[in-house]
Amino acid sequence: MDLHRRYYPETRLPQGLTISADLTSNEDIAVEGTFDGAITVPGHHVEIGASARVRGKIVARAVTIHGTLDGTVIAGERVDVERTASFSGHVTTPSLALFEGARFNGTVDPARTEAAMRVAAYRQKQK
Repeated sequence: MDLHRRYYPETRLPQGLTISADLTSNEDIAVEGTFDGAITVPGHHVEIGASARVRGKIVARAVTIHGTLDGTVIAGERVDVERTASFSGHVTTPSLALFEGARFNGTVDPARTEAAMRVAAYRQKQK
């Protein structure tokens, strides 16, 4: 997989948009604005754009961070923290890439990814 592959999801939260809510989707999501809450897309990709500020929890197949994220990430496949990113929080994923220049302040738990994804899926069904 090309680490710098660009994603063009159908769901885009543009720069200038501020959302405070929980979001669940069945497709890839790109956040370029401000988001406060939970993003749950277990089988899909979430991209945090360079202009984005996200605070909350993300559950996804893969997450790419270019902007600012403060919270928890559970990714079934991988998390990429790009050179322009600032991440503070906890990551549960089997594969984490920190690119030169990225700011990371947090913890990583690669061993519990499968269990965390199951718990997130169960909690989502309970809503």
